[in-house]
Amino acid sequence: MDYRPLGDYEHLLVSRPHDWAHGTVVHGSGVLDDLVAGIEKHVATSSQDYSRRLEPRPAGIGCVPWLTDDRVVDTLTELEQCCVIVDKQQPDYAAVRKLARYGKALSSWYLPGFEELTLPDENGNAPTITPHSGKLDPVELGPVRVVGWQQAMGEKRPMLHSKMLVLGVTTYYEDDEMFAGDILTFHPKVTWMGSANWSANSRRHVEFGLWSSDAALVQHNFDYLLSLLTFSEPRGVATVGPEPELVSAVWDDASFREYFAQHRDLYIDSDEFEG
Repeated sequence: MDYRPLGDYEHLLVSRPHDWAHGTVVHGSGVLDDLVAGIEKHVATSSQDYSRRLEPRPAGIGCVPWLTDDRVVDTLTELEQCCVIVDKQQPDYAAVRKLARYGKALSSWYLPGFEELTLPDENGNAPTITPHSGKLDPVELGPVRVVGWQQAMGEKRPMLHSKMLVLGVTTYYEDDEMFAGDILTFHPKVTWMGSANWSANSRRHVEFGLWSSDAALVQHNFDYLLSLLTFSEPRGVATVGPEPELVSAVWDDASFREYFAQHRDLYIDSDEFEG
């Protein structure tokens, strides 16, 4: 039987986006169309307020339990950097494989709070930061990562059930005060939230979706997605339960004390140091 999308019934609000103070909101069966339109708009316009010298690039971080819709995936691949976190119980659908193959991974160097997060060494240990170790290597996050539990027959396990996206611009700025050189950064600009999975079936259901540029909401959702990234694992892992991949580097305090003692004239006056 050819089931009519519920959003097409005349009793319901017409399924098209309505403008509000900070974006659009839509109910019915057209939610994913509005999601796609918002991503396309961001790709086309997000870099306009930046100098080309700053190399601005449209980027996105999102999470969703199920990802099967080709139009959503095709639009996500237009982002210059992308990381979508899906639930680990999701099968490796064709859409997931497409995003993993054609999407462009997001570098951890652009993310606040990730300066000391990295991959463990070959023995599973966190790396050690010393005065001579230099900057940690960046981690390519995505374009698809997973969170949660592996699927189990006849058993319901906790899921990542959030459907959320934050779009922004990756760029850099020059740190003239601390003389740290160029600082890479992710500027979050707009967020999407809704009931709809990014799946073909969502186009037949009654759903809702909302775009917002409200700065406080965008930042709050961005912080949530960053925390989810720290909890995530690479696609295809065999772990049954949650086992976050990233680890926090360990500072070798003793080596720093020794280094500063040997080079104290470079940092502070010797009398002040002895006092």
